[in-house]
This record gives sequence, structure tokens and C-alpha cells, in this order.
Amino acid sequence: MSMEYEITQVDDRIRVTITKEGKEAGSLYFEKAKKGFTNKPLSMGSWACIDAKIEDDTIFSETLTPKDIVNECQELIKENGF
Repeated sequence: MSMEYEITQVDDRIRVTITKEGKEAGSLYFEKAKKGFTNKPLSMGSWACIDAKIEDDTIFSETLTPKDIVNECQELIKENGF
């Protein structure tokens, strides 16, 4: 299964659009994680997924979970210098 990821910066957020076989399968939105935390420790300076809209849930499988997709998006954001 071939998926493509497109990163777009919108104000202080990043949108990652996932395309599968030429059709939009979903969008994930990320914001910079807060410097401090109340309940959970977050990696300082990382991007946290704040919203996701999945149009085609066939992108998930036993070997590709939603967490895997979030991790892939975070890596792409880091690689692109955000």
C-alpha cells in the first residue's frame, strides 16, 4: 500500500495530509508541545497531534496502527526542519 504525506504549515500548526492511491485518506494536525506539563511529560520541542480526520480507515492494518502513522508524521515534520 503506497501512502504519500504532504506537510503544510498553517499559522502555528502543521497539517499532514495522507493520500492513498491518489485519494485523500486523512489529515492530522500538529502543534508544538507545551514547554511544561501538568499530567504527562512530553518531549520538549516536539510536535503533538491535536486533531485527526481519517476519511479512509483502510489505511490501518495489523502492521500499521494509528500510532505508527502519528510517529511517521512526527518524523517527517522533524526531517523537514519544523
